[in-house]
Amino acid sequence: MIPQSILAGFFLCFLWIIRLGFKRIASRRIDYLPGPPSGPWIVGNFADLVRPNEMGDAELSWVKEYGTTLRIKHSFGSDRIFTADPKAFQYILNTAGYNFRKPNENRVGGEMILGRGLVWAEGAQHSRQRKIMNPAFSFAALRGFLPLFKRTSQRAVNKLKDDIFTSSESKVVNITQWLSLITLDAIGEAAFGYEFHAIDKGNDSKLANVYQDLFTDAFADRSNLSLAFATCLGFFPSWLVQLILRLPFGRFKRLHEYLTVAREAAQEIVDKQTSLYIDGKEGSKDVMMRANLSEDPKSKLTTEEILPQMTTLFLAGHDTTAVTTAWALYQLSRNPHYQTLIREEIKATRAAAADRGDSELTIADLDSMKYLLAAMKETLRFNPIVAGLVREATRDDVIPLSIPQKTKTGETITSVSVSKGQTVMMSFIAYNRLPEVWGPDAGEWRPERFLEGVQRSQQINLGVIANVATFSSGLRGCIGWRFAILEMQAILIEMLESFEFSPPPGNIEIILGPAGLMTPMVKDAKPRKSELPLTMTPL
Repeated sequence: MIPQSILAGFFLCFLWIIRLGFKRIASRRIDYLPGPPSGPWIVGNFADLVRPNEMGDAELSWVKEYGTTLRIKHSFGSDRIFTADPKAFQYILNTAGYNFRKPNENRVGGEMILGRGLVWAEGAQHSRQRKIMNPAFSFAALRGFLPLFKRTSQRAVNKLKDDIFTSSESKVVNITQWLSLITLDAIGEAAFGYEFHAIDKGNDSKLANVYQDLFTDAFADRSNLSLAFATCLGFFPSWLVQLILRLPFGRFKRLHEYLTVAREAAQEIVDKQTSLYIDGKEGSKDVMMRANLSEDPKSKLTTEEILPQMTTLFLAGHDTTAVTTAWALYQLSRNPHYQTLIREEIKATRAAAADRGDSELTIADLDSMKYLLAAMKETLRFNPIVAGLVREATRDDVIPLSIPQKTKTGETITSVSVSKGQTVMMSFIAYNRLPEVWGPDAGEWRPERFLEGVQRSQQINLGVIANVATFSSGLRGCIGWRFAILEMQAILIEMLESFEFSPPPGNIEIILGPAGLMTPMVKDAKPRKSELPLTMTPL
Protein backbone atom coordinates (compact mmCIF):
# COMPACT_ATOMS: atom_id res chain seq x y z
CA MET A 1 0.00 0.00 0.00
CA ILE A 2 1.32 3.45 -0.91
CA PRO A 3 2.05 5.62 2.18
CA GLN A 4 -0.28 8.58 2.68
CA SER A 5 2.64 11.02 2.64
CA ILE A 6 3.62 9.89 -0.86
CA LEU A 7 0.00 10.11 -2.07
CA ALA A 8 -0.19 13.61 -0.64
CA GLY A 9 2.97 14.49 -2.48
CA PHE A 10 1.59 13.34 -5.83
CA PHE A 11 -1.70 15.17 -5.17
CA LEU A 12 0.16 18.38 -4.42
CA CYS A 13 2.23 17.89 -7.56
CA PHE A 14 -1.00 17.57 -9.56
CA LEU A 15 -2.35 20.78 -8.00
CA TRP A 16 0.93 22.51 -8.79
CA ILE A 17 0.65 21.60 -12.48
CA ILE A 18 -2.92 22.96 -12.57
CA ARG A 19 -1.77 26.14 -10.82
CA LEU A 20 1.04 26.46 -13.36
CA GLY A 21 -1.49 26.31 -16.18
CA PHE A 22 -3.59 29.14 -14.73
CA LYS A 23 -0.44 31.11 -14.02
CA ARG A 24 0.67 30.84 -17.64
CA ILE A 25 -2.72 32.06 -18.88
CA ALA A 26 -2.54 35.14 -16.63
CA SER A 27 1.12 35.98 -17.24
CA ARG A 28 2.69 38.10 -19.91
CA ARG A 29 3.69 35.88 -22.77
CA ILE A 30 7.32 35.67 -23.80
CA ASP A 31 6.81 33.41 -26.82
CA TYR A 32 7.91 36.27 -29.10
CA LEU A 33 11.47 35.54 -27.97
CA PRO A 34 13.47 33.06 -30.06
CA GLY A 35 14.82 29.92 -28.49
CA PRO A 36 15.81 26.28 -28.97
CA PRO A 37 13.42 23.36 -29.57
CA SER A 38 11.47 22.77 -26.38
CA GLY A 39 12.43 19.15 -25.66
CA PRO A 40 10.20 16.67 -23.76
CA TRP A 41 7.22 18.30 -22.02
CA ILE A 42 8.11 16.81 -18.65
CA VAL A 43 11.53 18.53 -18.46
CA GLY A 44 11.74 20.91 -21.43
CA ASN A 45 15.29 22.24 -21.88
CA PHE A 46 16.15 21.56 -18.23
CA ALA A 47 17.90 18.32 -19.20
CA ASP A 48 19.97 20.15 -21.86
CA LEU A 49 21.37 22.36 -19.10
CA VAL A 50 22.06 19.85 -16.32
CA ARG A 51 22.74 16.66 -18.28
CA PRO A 52 24.91 17.65 -21.27
CA ASN A 53 28.00 15.84 -22.50
CA GLU A 54 29.93 18.85 -21.24
CA MET A 55 28.77 21.89 -19.29
CA GLY A 56 28.11 24.88 -21.50
CA ASP A 57 27.24 22.84 -24.59
CA ALA A 58 23.63 24.07 -24.64
CA GLU A 59 24.16 27.63 -23.40
CA LEU A 60 27.01 28.53 -25.74
CA SER A 61 25.27 27.03 -28.78
CA TRP A 62 22.00 28.84 -27.95
CA VAL A 63 23.69 32.23 -27.66
CA LYS A 64 25.55 31.68 -30.91
CA GLU A 65 22.40 30.70 -32.81
CA TYR A 66 19.60 32.74 -31.23
CA GLY A 67 21.14 35.66 -29.30
CA THR A 68 21.70 36.55 -25.66
CA THR A 69 18.10 36.71 -24.37
CA LEU A 70 15.79 33.81 -25.24
CA ARG A 71 12.79 31.77 -24.25
CA ILE A 72 13.49 28.21 -23.13
CA LYS A 73 11.20 25.57 -21.71
CA HIS A 74 11.38 24.25 -18.18
CA SER A 75 9.52 21.32 -16.59
CA PHE A 76 5.86 20.72 -17.47
CA GLY A 77 5.90 23.18 -20.36
CA SER A 78 6.63 26.29 -18.28
CA ASP A 79 8.42 29.21 -19.93
CA ARG A 80 11.73 30.48 -18.65
CA ILE A 81 13.76 33.46 -19.83
CA PHE A 82 17.38 32.61 -20.56
CA THR A 83 19.85 35.48 -20.65
CA ALA A 84 23.56 36.20 -20.80
CA ASP A 85 23.03 39.95 -21.20
CA PRO A 86 25.26 42.18 -18.97
CA LYS A 87 22.59 44.81 -18.26
CA ALA A 88 20.01 42.13 -17.45
CA PHE A 89 22.46 40.62 -14.96
CA GLN A 90 23.18 44.00 -13.42
CA TYR A 91 19.49 44.85 -13.08
CA ILE A 92 18.42 41.51 -11.57
CA LEU A 93 21.38 41.05 -9.21
CA ASN A 94 22.28 44.63 -8.30
CA THR A 95 19.46 47.09 -9.03
CA ALA A 96 16.35 45.03 -8.28
CA GLY A 97 17.97 43.05 -5.44
CA TYR A 98 15.42 41.06 -3.44
CA ASN A 99 12.71 41.77 -6.04
CA PHE A 100 14.11 38.75 -7.86
CA ARG A 101 14.16 35.86 -5.40
CA LYS A 102 15.23 32.25 -5.72
CA PRO A 103 12.40 30.01 -6.94
CA ASN A 104 11.22 27.49 -4.36
CA GLU A 105 12.59 24.54 -6.31
CA ASN A 106 16.08 26.09 -6.22
CA ARG A 107 15.78 26.85 -2.52
CA VAL A 108 14.84 23.23 -1.87
CA GLY A 109 17.84 22.13 -3.93
CA GLY A 110 20.08 24.37 -1.85
CA GLU A 111 18.52 23.05 1.34
CA MET A 112 19.25 19.47 0.29
CA ILE A 113 22.98 20.10 0.12
CA LEU A 114 23.60 23.07 2.44
CA GLY A 115 20.74 23.23 4.89
CA ARG A 116 18.73 26.38 5.64
CA GLY A 117 21.69 28.75 5.78
CA LEU A 118 22.63 31.95 4.00
CA VAL A 119 22.22 30.43 0.52
CA TRP A 120 18.67 29.33 1.37
CA ALA A 121 17.52 32.49 3.17
CA GLU A 122 15.57 35.26 1.41
CA GLY A 123 14.70 38.92 1.96
CA ALA A 124 14.99 40.30 5.50
CA GLN A 125 16.19 36.96 6.85
CA HIS A 126 19.03 36.86 4.34
CA SER A 127 19.92 40.52 4.97
CA ARG A 128 20.09 39.95 8.74
CA GLN A 129 22.18 36.79 8.50
CA ARG A 130 24.58 38.33 6.03
CA LYS A 131 25.06 41.42 8.21
CA ILE A 132 25.94 39.16 11.14
CA MET A 133 28.43 37.12 9.10
CA ASN A 134 30.11 39.96 7.18
CA PRO A 135 32.78 40.69 9.85
CA ALA A 136 34.12 37.15 9.52
CA PHE A 137 35.03 37.89 5.88
CA SER A 138 36.26 41.47 6.24
CA PHE A 139 39.66 42.52 4.94
CA ALA A 140 40.86 42.92 8.53
CA ALA A 141 39.96 39.29 9.25
CA LEU A 142 41.68 38.11 6.08
CA ARG A 143 45.07 39.45 7.16
CA GLY A 144 45.26 36.79 9.83
CA PHE A 145 44.34 34.01 7.42
CA LEU A 146 47.34 34.24 5.08
CA PRO A 147 49.88 32.50 7.39
CA LEU A 148 47.30 29.77 8.02
CA PHE A 149 46.72 29.23 4.28
CA LYS A 150 50.47 29.01 3.77
CA ARG A 151 50.95 26.46 6.58
CA THR A 152 48.10 24.32 5.31
CA SER A 153 49.44 24.37 1.73
CA GLN A 154 52.97 23.57 2.89
CA ARG A 155 51.68 20.66 4.96
CA ALA A 156 50.00 19.24 1.85
CA VAL A 157 53.14 19.73 -0.24
CA ASN A 158 55.20 17.90 2.37
CA LYS A 159 52.63 15.11 2.56
CA LEU A 160 52.71 14.76 -1.25
CA LYS A 161 56.50 14.53 -1.23
CA ASP A 162 56.54 11.99 1.61
CA ASP A 163 53.74 9.76 0.30
CA ILE A 164 54.08 10.00 -3.49
CA PHE A 165 57.31 11.68 -4.57
CA THR A 166 59.92 9.57 -2.82
CA SER A 167 62.27 10.44 -5.68
CA SER A 168 62.55 13.26 -8.20
CA GLU A 169 60.62 11.28 -10.81
CA SER A 170 57.40 12.65 -12.28
CA LYS A 171 54.11 11.13 -11.13
CA VAL A 172 50.51 11.42 -12.29
CA VAL A 173 48.37 12.72 -9.42
CA ASN A 174 44.63 13.37 -9.15
CA ILE A 175 45.14 16.90 -7.89
CA THR A 176 41.46 17.56 -7.07
CA GLN A 177 41.60 15.19 -4.09
CA TRP A 178 44.60 16.95 -2.58
CA LEU A 179 43.19 20.42 -3.15
CA SER A 180 39.96 19.39 -1.44
CA LEU A 181 41.90 18.27 1.64
CA ILE A 182 43.86 21.55 1.73
CA THR A 183 40.80 23.76 1.51
CA LEU A 184 38.82 21.70 4.04
CA ASP A 185 41.59 22.08 6.62
CA ALA A 186 41.87 25.78 5.78
CA ILE A 187 38.16 26.54 6.26
CA GLY A 188 38.13 24.63 9.53
CA GLU A 189 41.01 26.57 11.05
CA ALA A 190 40.30 29.97 9.50
CA ALA A 191 36.55 30.15 10.05
CA PHE A 192 36.19 28.14 13.26
CA GLY A 193 39.61 27.68 14.84
CA TYR A 194 39.12 23.93 14.45
CA GLU A 195 41.46 21.32 13.00
CA PHE A 196 39.87 18.69 10.75
CA HIS A 197 43.26 17.04 10.04
CA ALA A 198 42.01 16.17 6.55
CA ILE A 199 45.52 16.33 5.01
CA ASP A 200 47.00 14.09 7.69
CA LYS A 201 44.14 11.58 7.72
CA GLY A 202 43.30 11.59 4.00
CA ASN A 203 40.50 9.11 3.32
CA ASP A 204 40.38 8.25 7.02
CA SER A 205 38.88 11.67 7.70
CA LYS A 206 35.14 11.08 8.07
CA LEU A 207 34.25 14.58 6.88
CA ALA A 208 36.68 14.57 3.95
CA ASN A 209 35.45 11.13 2.94
CA VAL A 210 31.78 12.13 2.88
CA TYR A 211 32.60 15.02 0.52
CA GLN A 212 34.39 12.67 -1.90
CA ASP A 213 32.39 12.53 -5.17
CA LEU A 214 29.39 14.12 -3.42
CA PHE A 215 28.31 16.19 -6.42
CA THR A 216 28.76 13.45 -8.98
CA ASP A 217 26.91 10.95 -6.78
CA ALA A 218 23.99 13.33 -6.19
CA PHE A 219 23.70 15.40 -9.36
CA ALA A 220 25.31 13.66 -12.34
CA ASP A 221 23.29 11.76 -14.97
CA ARG A 222 19.86 12.32 -13.45
CA SER A 223 16.82 10.94 -15.25
CA ASN A 224 14.01 13.07 -16.66
CA LEU A 225 11.76 11.82 -13.87
CA SER A 226 14.28 12.92 -11.25
CA LEU A 227 14.55 16.39 -12.82
CA ALA A 228 10.77 16.76 -12.99
CA PHE A 229 10.39 15.64 -9.38
CA ALA A 230 12.97 18.25 -8.32
CA THR A 231 10.73 20.91 -9.86
CA CYS A 232 7.70 19.58 -7.98
CA LEU A 233 9.58 19.75 -4.65
CA GLY A 234 9.32 23.53 -4.78
CA PHE A 235 5.54 23.25 -4.36
CA PHE A 236 5.54 20.75 -1.48
CA PRO A 237 4.99 21.91 2.11
CA SER A 238 8.08 22.10 4.29
CA TRP A 239 7.21 19.03 6.38
CA LEU A 240 6.90 16.87 3.27
CA VAL A 241 10.17 18.17 1.83
CA GLN A 242 11.92 17.30 5.09
CA LEU A 243 10.43 13.80 4.93
CA ILE A 244 11.53 13.32 1.33
CA LEU A 245 15.07 14.46 2.14
CA ARG A 246 15.28 11.53 4.55
CA LEU A 247 14.27 8.87 2.03
CA PRO A 248 16.77 5.99 2.39
CA PHE A 249 17.58 5.53 -1.30
CA GLY A 250 19.23 7.17 -4.29
CA ARG A 251 20.61 10.67 -4.13
CA PHE A 252 18.41 11.53 -1.14
CA LYS A 253 20.22 8.89 0.91
CA ARG A 254 23.62 10.18 -0.24
CA LEU A 255 22.77 13.78 0.59
CA HIS A 256 21.23 12.87 3.93
CA GLU A 257 24.32 10.89 4.94
CA TYR A 258 26.56 13.80 3.97
CA LEU A 259 24.47 16.37 5.87
CA THR A 260 24.40 14.13 8.94
CA VAL A 261 28.19 13.93 9.06
CA ALA A 262 28.58 17.65 8.35
CA ARG A 263 26.10 18.61 11.06
CA GLU A 264 27.86 16.34 13.56
CA ALA A 265 31.14 18.11 12.79
CA ALA A 266 29.43 21.51 13.09
CA GLN A 267 27.89 20.59 16.44
CA GLU A 268 31.26 19.43 17.75
CA ILE A 269 32.77 22.80 16.80
CA VAL A 270 29.88 24.70 18.40
CA ASP A 271 30.29 22.76 21.65
CA LYS A 272 34.03 23.34 21.76
CA GLN A 273 33.94 27.02 20.78
CA THR A 274 31.05 27.77 23.13
CA SER A 275 33.05 26.32 26.00
CA LEU A 276 36.07 28.43 25.04
CA TYR A 277 33.90 31.52 24.71
CA ILE A 278 32.33 31.03 28.14
CA ASP A 279 35.81 30.60 29.61
CA GLY A 280 36.92 33.83 27.92
CA LYS A 281 39.44 32.08 25.71
CA GLU A 282 40.07 31.96 21.92
CA GLY A 283 36.51 31.04 21.07
CA SER A 284 35.55 34.64 21.70
CA LYS A 285 37.34 35.54 18.44
CA ASP A 286 34.87 33.50 16.39
CA VAL A 287 32.24 35.79 14.83
CA MET A 288 29.53 33.16 14.54
CA MET A 289 30.06 31.90 18.09
CA ARG A 290 29.63 35.45 19.40
CA ALA A 291 26.49 35.78 17.27
CA ASN A 292 25.14 32.50 18.63
CA LEU A 293 25.63 33.62 22.24
CA SER A 294 24.59 37.25 21.76
CA GLU A 295 21.73 38.64 23.87
CA ASP A 296 20.76 41.10 21.12
CA PRO A 297 18.14 39.56 18.77
CA LYS A 298 19.46 41.69 15.89
CA SER A 299 22.94 40.21 16.15
CA LYS A 300 22.06 36.72 17.31
CA LEU A 301 22.17 33.53 15.28
CA THR A 302 19.90 30.90 16.80
CA THR A 303 21.00 27.31 17.21
CA GLU A 304 18.69 26.43 14.30
CA GLU A 305 20.50 29.01 12.14
CA ILE A 306 24.13 28.48 13.11
CA LEU A 307 24.49 24.81 12.09
CA PRO A 308 23.26 25.44 8.50
CA GLN A 309 25.62 28.44 8.25
CA MET A 310 28.50 26.17 9.23
CA THR A 311 27.60 23.35 6.85
CA THR A 312 27.27 25.99 4.12
CA LEU A 313 30.77 27.28 4.86
CA PHE A 314 32.17 23.75 5.07
CA LEU A 315 31.07 23.00 1.52
CA ALA A 316 31.03 26.38 -0.20
CA GLY A 317 34.22 27.42 1.56
CA HIS A 318 36.28 24.44 0.52
CA ASP A 319 34.92 22.51 -2.45
CA THR A 320 34.34 25.52 -4.69
CA THR A 321 37.84 26.88 -4.04
CA ALA A 322 39.40 23.47 -4.56
CA VAL A 323 37.67 23.00 -7.92
CA THR A 324 38.59 26.50 -9.15
CA THR A 325 42.23 26.01 -8.09
CA ALA A 326 42.21 22.67 -9.92
CA TRP A 327 41.03 24.42 -13.09
CA ALA A 328 43.83 26.98 -12.70
CA LEU A 329 46.46 24.23 -12.46
CA TYR A 330 44.87 22.46 -15.42
CA GLN A 331 45.12 25.58 -17.57
CA LEU A 332 48.69 26.25 -16.44
CA SER A 333 49.67 22.66 -17.24
CA ARG A 334 48.60 23.36 -20.83
CA ASN A 335 50.38 26.72 -20.91
CA PRO A 336 53.92 26.02 -19.60
CA HIS A 337 55.24 29.42 -20.69
CA TYR A 338 52.75 31.17 -18.45
CA GLN A 339 53.49 28.75 -15.63
CA THR A 340 57.15 29.78 -15.91
CA LEU A 341 56.22 33.48 -15.80
CA ILE A 342 54.36 32.97 -12.52
CA ARG A 343 57.21 30.94 -11.01
CA GLU A 344 59.69 33.69 -11.86
CA GLU A 345 57.28 36.27 -10.46
CA ILE A 346 57.03 34.39 -7.16
CA LYS A 347 60.84 34.24 -6.93
CA ALA A 348 61.18 37.97 -7.61
CA THR A 349 58.49 38.85 -5.07
CA ARG A 350 60.14 36.75 -2.38
CA ALA A 351 63.46 38.44 -3.12
CA ALA A 352 61.88 41.89 -2.80
CA ALA A 353 60.29 40.91 0.52
CA ALA A 354 63.65 39.64 1.81
CA ASP A 355 65.35 42.88 0.78
CA ARG A 356 63.00 44.88 2.98
CA GLY A 357 63.53 42.45 5.87
CA ASP A 358 60.36 40.33 5.63
CA SER A 359 60.62 36.55 5.76
CA GLU A 360 57.03 36.01 4.65
CA LEU A 361 54.88 37.46 1.88
CA THR A 362 52.09 39.87 2.73
CA ILE A 363 48.68 40.32 1.10
CA ALA A 364 50.12 43.34 -0.70
CA ASP A 365 52.90 41.11 -2.08
CA LEU A 366 50.35 38.61 -3.36
CA ASP A 367 48.28 41.33 -4.97
CA SER A 368 51.36 42.68 -6.73
CA MET A 369 51.83 39.42 -8.65
CA LYS A 370 50.17 40.45 -11.90
CA TYR A 371 50.75 37.20 -13.77
CA LEU A 372 49.33 35.07 -10.96
CA LEU A 373 46.28 37.32 -10.58
CA ALA A 374 45.68 37.40 -14.34
CA ALA A 375 45.76 33.58 -14.48
CA MET A 376 43.29 33.37 -11.58
CA LYS A 377 40.92 35.94 -13.08
CA GLU A 378 41.00 34.21 -16.45
CA THR A 379 40.28 30.86 -14.82
CA LEU A 380 37.33 32.35 -12.94
CA ARG A 381 36.07 33.70 -16.26
CA PHE A 382 36.68 30.64 -18.41
CA ASN A 383 35.90 27.91 -15.88
CA PRO A 384 33.10 29.17 -13.60
CA ILE A 385 32.24 26.42 -11.16
CA VAL A 386 28.54 27.36 -11.24
CA ALA A 387 27.02 27.53 -14.73
CA GLY A 388 24.34 30.04 -13.75
CA LEU A 389 21.63 31.16 -11.35
CA VAL A 390 17.83 31.22 -11.53
CA ARG A 391 15.69 34.04 -10.14
CA GLU A 392 11.93 34.64 -9.96
CA ALA A 393 10.28 38.05 -10.27
CA THR A 394 8.30 39.02 -7.17
CA ARG A 395 6.40 41.70 -9.12
CA ASP A 396 5.70 42.76 -12.70
CA ASP A 397 8.88 44.32 -14.02
CA VAL A 398 10.90 45.29 -17.09
CA ILE A 399 14.39 43.85 -17.54
CA PRO A 400 16.68 46.11 -19.62
CA LEU A 401 19.10 44.67 -22.18
CA SER A 402 22.43 46.07 -23.35
CA ILE A 403 22.70 43.74 -26.34
CA PRO A 404 19.67 44.23 -28.65
CA GLN A 405 17.74 41.02 -29.22
CA LYS A 406 15.79 40.11 -32.34
CA THR A 407 12.37 38.57 -31.82
CA LYS A 408 10.86 35.80 -33.91
CA THR A 409 9.24 38.41 -36.16
CA GLY A 410 12.50 40.28 -36.74
CA GLU A 411 11.76 43.17 -34.38
CA THR A 412 14.72 44.42 -32.32
CA ILE A 413 14.06 44.88 -28.58
CA THR A 414 16.16 46.38 -25.76
CA SER A 415 14.06 45.21 -22.80
CA VAL A 416 11.82 42.33 -21.76
CA SER A 417 8.62 42.76 -19.75
CA VAL A 418 8.04 40.07 -17.14
CA SER A 419 5.10 39.13 -14.92
CA LYS A 420 5.26 38.33 -11.24
CA GLY A 421 6.41 34.74 -10.91
CA GLN A 422 8.38 34.69 -14.18
CA THR A 423 11.65 32.78 -13.78
CA VAL A 424 14.87 33.96 -15.38
CA MET A 425 18.01 31.90 -15.87
CA MET A 426 21.24 33.91 -15.92
CA SER A 427 23.97 31.90 -17.64
CA PHE A 428 27.36 32.66 -16.11
CA ILE A 429 29.27 30.52 -18.57
CA ALA A 430 27.63 32.21 -21.56
CA TYR A 431 28.16 35.72 -20.17
CA ASN A 432 31.77 34.94 -19.23
CA ARG A 433 32.46 34.01 -22.86
CA LEU A 434 30.53 36.76 -24.65
CA PRO A 435 32.66 38.34 -27.42
CA GLU A 436 30.79 41.63 -26.81
CA VAL A 437 32.23 41.68 -23.29
CA TRP A 438 35.56 39.88 -23.60
CA GLY A 439 36.57 40.35 -27.22
CA PRO A 440 36.75 38.01 -30.23
CA ASP A 441 39.01 35.54 -28.38
CA ALA A 442 36.49 35.05 -25.53
CA GLY A 443 36.46 31.31 -26.25
CA GLU A 444 40.15 30.98 -25.36
CA TRP A 445 41.94 30.83 -21.99
CA ARG A 446 44.24 33.84 -22.37
CA PRO A 447 45.20 35.61 -19.12
CA GLU A 448 47.01 38.33 -21.04
CA ARG A 449 43.62 40.01 -21.58
CA PHE A 450 43.74 41.19 -17.95
CA LEU A 451 47.27 42.59 -18.42
CA GLU A 452 46.44 44.39 -21.64
CA GLY A 453 43.09 45.69 -20.47
CA VAL A 454 39.93 44.07 -21.78
CA GLN A 455 38.66 45.84 -24.89
CA ARG A 456 34.91 45.41 -24.90
CA SER A 457 31.91 47.04 -26.48
CA GLN A 458 29.82 46.50 -23.35
CA GLN A 459 31.03 48.72 -20.49
CA ILE A 460 28.62 47.50 -17.83
CA ASN A 461 30.41 46.39 -14.69
CA LEU A 462 29.14 43.66 -12.43
CA GLY A 463 30.39 40.95 -10.13
CA VAL A 464 32.88 41.41 -7.30
CA ILE A 465 36.13 41.00 -9.23
CA ALA A 466 37.33 41.60 -12.80
CA ASN A 467 33.78 41.92 -14.23
CA VAL A 468 33.30 38.13 -14.16
CA ALA A 469 29.96 36.71 -13.04
CA THR A 470 31.42 33.66 -11.28
CA PHE A 471 30.97 35.00 -7.72
CA SER A 472 27.55 36.47 -8.62
CA SER A 473 26.89 40.10 -7.75
CA GLY A 474 24.87 42.49 -5.62
CA LEU A 475 23.09 41.66 -2.38
CA ARG A 476 23.64 37.93 -2.88
CA GLY A 477 27.18 38.09 -4.22
CA CYS A 478 29.47 35.46 -2.69
CA ILE A 479 30.22 36.55 0.88
CA GLY A 480 33.52 34.66 0.91
CA TRP A 481 34.99 35.75 -2.42
CA ARG A 482 37.98 37.56 -0.85
CA PHE A 483 38.62 34.53 1.33
CA ALA A 484 38.60 32.28 -1.76
CA ILE A 485 40.92 34.54 -3.77
CA LEU A 486 43.49 34.77 -0.97
CA GLU A 487 43.34 31.03 -0.38
CA MET A 488 43.84 30.32 -4.09
CA GLN A 489 46.82 32.67 -4.20
CA ALA A 490 48.48 30.96 -1.25
CA ILE A 491 47.86 27.44 -2.58
CA LEU A 492 49.05 28.20 -6.11
CA ILE A 493 52.25 29.84 -4.83
CA GLU A 494 53.19 26.81 -2.72
CA MET A 495 52.25 24.33 -5.44
CA LEU A 496 54.04 26.14 -8.27
CA GLU A 497 57.19 26.62 -6.19
CA SER A 498 57.32 22.92 -5.42
CA PHE A 499 56.11 21.24 -8.62
CA GLU A 500 55.95 21.65 -12.36
CA PHE A 501 52.58 20.70 -13.83
CA SER A 502 51.97 19.18 -17.26
CA PRO A 503 49.25 17.07 -18.93
CA PRO A 504 49.22 13.34 -18.14
CA PRO A 505 50.60 10.93 -20.75
CA GLY A 506 48.22 9.36 -23.25
CA ASN A 507 45.15 10.71 -24.92
CA ILE A 508 43.34 11.86 -21.77
CA GLU A 509 40.80 14.62 -22.36
CA ILE A 510 39.45 16.70 -19.48
CA ILE A 511 35.93 18.11 -19.82
CA LEU A 512 33.73 20.58 -17.92
CA GLY A 513 31.94 17.90 -15.95
CA PRO A 514 28.18 18.32 -15.34
CA ALA A 515 27.56 17.54 -11.68
CA GLY A 516 26.04 20.52 -9.92
CA LEU A 517 29.42 22.20 -9.86
CA MET A 518 31.36 22.47 -13.12
CA THR A 519 34.04 20.03 -12.07
CA PRO A 520 36.96 18.50 -14.02
CA MET A 521 36.18 15.03 -15.36
CA VAL A 522 37.96 12.60 -17.66
CA LYS A 523 35.98 12.32 -20.87
CA ASP A 524 34.06 9.04 -21.30
CA ALA A 525 35.11 7.79 -17.84
CA LYS A 526 32.62 5.40 -16.27
CA PRO A 527 31.31 6.15 -13.76
CA ARG A 528 31.61 9.92 -14.03
CA LYS A 529 33.50 11.41 -11.11
CA SER A 530 35.38 14.56 -10.26
CA GLU A 531 39.03 14.01 -11.13
CA LEU A 532 41.94 15.86 -12.68
CA PRO A 533 45.03 13.73 -13.35
CA LEU A 534 48.08 15.92 -13.90
CA THR A 535 51.75 15.04 -14.28
CA MET A 536 53.65 16.60 -11.39
CA THR A 537 57.45 16.92 -11.33
CA PRO A 538 59.21 17.98 -8.09
CA LEU A 539 61.38 21.09 -8.43
